[in-house]
Amino acid sequence: MSNAAETLERGPFSGIDISKCSEEDAHTIRTANEDFLLVQEGKKPKHATLNSKTTPIIDGSTTSYLGSRYEIVVIQSPSTFGGMHGYIYGPIVTFDREFAPSSMTTVNSLRFYTNEQLKKLRC
Repeated sequence: MSNAAETLERGPFSGIDISKCSEEDAHTIRTANEDFLLVQEGKKPKHATLNSKTTPIIDGSTTSYLGSRYEIVVIQSPSTFGGMHGYIYGPIVTFDREFAPSSMTTVNSLRFYTNEQLKKLRC
């Protein structure tokens, strides 16, 4: 464990002092948090790599990546709400059971984007 405080400013672990974790645990949180934020910004994960053991899920746009003790699934699913066409898009991070042994092992941020909004986000 480190003595200097390291608090993440954004993402699912914002405001948490990860210096209280082991270096391995802090690394997992740090990299998963950064990948999560990148996907929210319409970019590919930086630390996780494409999961070659999975095929694209039903809609052909949802993709899985593997990181250090986590999987990040980038959801991009065609959706329609009240005549508005677009996508449900965002990251779902699922941590390995040994790292997150509680009943809830995922963090996510899914939202609806119109076709135009998602195209602009992904540029």
